[in-house]
Amino acid sequence: MKRIKALRVARQQRRRKQVLAGTGAVAAVSSITVGALFSGHTAQAADDVVATPNQTAIFSDVNQQHAAFIKSIGDTARDLAGKNDLYASVMIAQAILESSWGNSGLGAAPNYNLFGIKGSFNGQSVNMSTSEDDGTGKRYTINAGFRRYDNYAQSLQDYVTLLNQPMYAGAHRKAAPTYQDVTKFLTGRYATATDYNIHLNDLIEKYHLTDYDRPAGKMVTTTYTVQAGDSVSAIAAKFGVSISQIVSLNNLDAGTMMIYPNQVLKIKETWVPTPVPQPAAQATVAKAAPAKPAPVTYDHTHTVTAGESIASISAQYHMSADELKSVNDLQSNLILVGQSLKVR
Repeated sequence: MKRIKALRVARQQRRRKQVLAGTGAVAAVSSITVGALFSGHTAQAADDVVATPNQTAIFSDVNQQHAAFIKSIGDTARDLAGKNDLYASVMIAQAILESSWGNSGLGAAPNYNLFGIKGSFNGQSVNMSTSEDDGTGKRYTINAGFRRYDNYAQSLQDYVTLLNQPMYAGAHRKAAPTYQDVTKFLTGRYATATDYNIHLNDLIEKYHLTDYDRPAGKMVTTTYTVQAGDSVSAIAAKFGVSISQIVSLNNLDAGTMMIYPNQVLKIKETWVPTPVPQPAAQATVAKAAPAKPAPVTYDHTHTVTAGESIASISAQYHMSADELKSVNDLQSNLILVGQSLKVR
């Protein structure tokens, strides 16, 4: 029995190393058995999600390939997770695990199915073989129809739609204080593999995926160059941080806490969110006050000639008859030849 148990542990460790290295068949570590039927899809209720079809991923430059894949889905995962009370770190880790870094037959173009969800999407599907776990560790292969997407964004959104079903309430932040709580919750629900959470946690830790659980930004590190006579406790007191924080950030020996002059220590790390661009302020153009009409003056005079009348003179100077009479204190329309009248 001890030999059998040892072999089983060794086999699980090999599978974990394969996943972290980006090689090996993902289906060997994940078999999905979900029983939710959600609107807009034609998958059978008991077959909405399954393990990703067997596919061995081979990379020429593993680290570069991994970084590129995480970058390709990271911001979309961050945005969707933030809007749906989920952990982007878990979402990305599952995408890595289920699609073998986007290189499985199902995860790569033209299928873009990162999470091994069965059925059809907008009428599109692809048939592939997949390895299942019967719950006792024994695996068997079946053929199944899987959803086919136009891009990774559709696959990520469909995954969110699935996790918004009541059966996955425990995968949401309000029910799970840490990402480890989520990966534990998903084990046995999203996947039948009993070590599913271990693989996800390893990926999250190794690739610092928790960075995507924060708003977009960057980590700013405060450092200090050790001077002769310094100690960890004195430096911690100087910056108002704990000794354990300095020990942890710098991987110091907790027993000796040995440091050396000119050694650069990390004191603290602060996540600085990227400022959200604000709409450009529109310049306010002050409206010119309406021009005040020039005051009316009557500094001109007109000498009445034969044949003229109040009406003809007022019209000539763009005045009303009443205005002309008022300015000149006339009581009637009677005017005399040679009379001088004030006009505009």
